[in-house]
Amino acid sequence: MPTFKLHSAEYIVSHMRGFSLSEAMRFWKAKFESINHFKRDVTHHPALKDLEAFVEEHWETIQPITVQEALQETNMEKRRVMFDCIGVSRLFQSLDPTLLDKQVISKVRNRWDKKNKPYEHTFDDTYELYRLDGNKLFKSEQSDPNPVFAVRCWCTTTEREYWIYIPEEAALGNSISSSRNPDAIRAIAWTIRIDISHPKRIFRQGDIIVAEQSPQSTDTAPYHLSKEQYLSLMYSET
Repeated sequence: MPTFKLHSAEYIVSHMRGFSLSEAMRFWKAKFESINHFKRDVTHHPALKDLEAFVEEHWETIQPITVQEALQETNMEKRRVMFDCIGVSRLFQSLDPTLLDKQVISKVRNRWDKKNKPYEHTFDDTYELYRLDGNKLFKSEQSDPNPVFAVRCWCTTTEREYWIYIPEEAALGNSISSSRNPDAIRAIAWTIRIDISHPKRIFRQGDIIVAEQSPQSTDTAPYHLSKEQYLSLMYSET
C-alpha cells in the first residue's frame, strides 16, 4: 500500500482541489472552531489519522486566513473558498454592511425546567437584516456584483450571535407578490423549512426544527416559512 506523504500531497478545501498542506491548515483553522470540529469533519477516515495527528500538534500555532487576505486574492474561485472558511459572521463584521431593518419581538414561550415541568418564559428577540455591497467582495470592471444579504440574530438561551446568509427575495420580498421592502422577520422565517402542510405548531431547539402535525396536515415538498407562519406557529425556542 502506498504511503500517504503529508507535505507533498494536494488537499481539498470546500470542494476545491490543489491546496498545499500549509495553505489547507490556515483555511481549516479559519473554518473550524476547534480541533475537535476539524477532526469530526475532515479526518474521520482511518487513513487520515497521520494528517489528524500533525494538524492537532500544530493547531494552536496555525494562523488562520484573514478577510484582508481574501480580498487581495485575485483567483475568484480561491477567494470564494476563503470567504466560505472565514464565514458570514466575520465577513459582515469586517466589511461595514448596511443595516436595512431591525425588529424586536416580545415573546412568551414554553420551556421546561429540570424536572420536565413546563413554564412560560418572557423575553425580547432581536433580528437585524443587513446588505453587503457585492463590489466589497468581488470587484468587477464590467458591472457591479450583486449584493449579499444576511440576517443577524441571537440565541435566546446562550445569547450567542449568529449571522445567516439569505437570498435577495427573502431579504427584500418577491417583486411579483409583494413590495420590495426589507424585513428582518421575513428573512429569519425563510431560514426555517418544514415538509408538512397546516402545521399545528413548531418547536425549535438550536438547529433542530420539529413541526407538529394538525388533523389537516399532509406531507409536502419542503418549503420556507412565511413571516406570518413564523410569528403564529413558533411554540418553543431554546
